[in-house]
Amino acid sequence: MSAFAETSCLFAFYFPRAVSEQAVLKIQSLQGSAHISSLVRYEFQQAVWFEVWRRANGNLHGLNPTDAQTELAAFDLDLEQGVWDIARPDWESVIVRAQCLTLSHTPRYGMRALDILHVATAQQLAVTELLSFDTNQRRIALAEGVAVSP
Repeated sequence: MSAFAETSCLFAFYFPRAVSEQAVLKIQSLQGSAHISSLVRYEFQQAVWFEVWRRANGNLHGLNPTDAQTELAAFDLDLEQGVWDIARPDWESVIVRAQCLTLSHTPRYGMRALDILHVATAQQLAVTELLSFDTNQRRIALAEGVAVSP
């Protein structure tokens, strides 16, 4: 079984959330590495630093810089140790798939670009499941016949 993990799954894996236990158990249960894309890697890193910015601007639910750096270092170590595998999708094919998904889903459900791109990437990689806690991504994936979990 191959799985593609998107950003909400990574965030739950590294930062305590209500769904963190599900994320950890799912990743630990995989036979091999969970695939991520360079886009997921970028979005995860950007989201972490955005949470630092939120904290610095008065949001107590944001992250402090030390926690951000610690967890990003843990993520980099996990990459080196094979917890995550950076897949190399054919980005042109991903964009073509994303354009089709946009036409099928955005007019009805108001989908965002990155949500669509993550599902299109999972399709292009032909993984057996998308690991996501994002409601919109799960909706698109299920409508397109892609299994979702956790």
